[in-house]
Amino acid sequence: MPDFDYPLSVLQDALFRADEPTTSDSDFYTAGQRALIRAHHDLHARFPFWWSKKFPPGSFVTTDDITTLTITVASTGTSVAGTLSATYATSLENYKMLPTGKDWYARITAHTAGTNAVTLDAVPATLAAGSAITIVQDEYQLAADLGLFVDGLWTQDGDYIELISEEDIRKRYGDKPEPAWPPSAFCRLDQRRIRLSHYPNSIERVEYPYCTMPDDIDPVSSTVELTISHNFRWLLADATLYFIYLMKSDKRAAAAKKDYEDGIEAAITYHRRLMMGIGSRPGSAPRAPYQ
Repeated sequence: MPDFDYPLSVLQDALFRADEPTTSDSDFYTAGQRALIRAHHDLHARFPFWWSKKFPPGSFVTTDDITTLTITVASTGTSVAGTLSATYATSLENYKMLPTGKDWYARITAHTAGTNAVTLDAVPATLAAGSAITIVQDEYQLAADLGLFVDGLWTQDGDYIELISEEDIRKRYGDKPEPAWPPSAFCRLDQRRIRLSHYPNSIERVEYPYCTMPDDIDPVSSTVELTISHNFRWLLADATLYFIYLMKSDKRAAAAKKDYEDGIEAAITYHRRLMMGIGSRPGSAPRAPYQ
C-alpha cells in the first residue's frame, strides 16, 4: 500500500508529482535522490523536532583536577618540552597546566600515557624543577551525533548549567581556568566539544538532552524506516518535490515552496502541543493540535 515509511517511497511520490518516471531508468532518478537527501537535511535544520531527540540522553563524567604532580620547564616559546615529577597512567593530551602563583596556563598538546614527558603549546616563562602545578580538564568531547542541545547540562545533583556563547564565557569568566562545581555556564567550541566556565575539582556525572544531527539517508532504501514521525513523513515528500522543481527550473517551485513552508509551521505547532499539552494554560479548553 502507498506510504511514506521509507526513503524510496518518498522519492517515488515526489518524482510522480513532478511528472517524472519513478523507476531507476529515468534520466532524473539520480537528481531526485540528491533532492531527497537535501530535503532531509533542510527539514532537520529548520527545527529540532521531537523525533530527533536522543534517547537515552548524552552523559559524561568530569575529571578531577590533578595536584599531585610538579613540573620542570627549561625553556620558553611554543611547543615547549616539560617534565613531570612522575609518570601518569592516562594521557593528559589537551588538558591544561596551571602553574601555582602564575597568571598564565598552558595546554598540554602531547603526552603518552605512562610517561612523564609533556609538550606545552606556549610557555611565557620557565619553571624550575619541582614547580607546583594543577592539571585540569575544562573541555569535553561529547556524542558524535550531537546536533542541538535541548536546554543545557544537568548535574547529578540536579543543578542546571546554562549554554552561552564562547565569547560570553571568555568575557564573563576569563581565559585562565578557575575551579568551581557546578560551573556557572558552558559553551560550544565546535560540534562536539564544549568548554565549562570553571574546571571541575571532583568527579561528577553530567547529563545533556540533545537532538541528533542526522546522517545522510539512503534515498533508495525500502527497508530502513525513516526516523521522522509517521504523521509528518509527507512533509519530507513535499520538501523533496520542492527541490526537484528547483533543479528543473520548474515554475511550480514557488507553490511547492509555500506548501513546504506551511507544512513546517504545522509541524512546529504540533511539536509544541506534543511537548507541552494541548491546553494553552491550566484550566483552559484544548485546541486542535494543528491550530
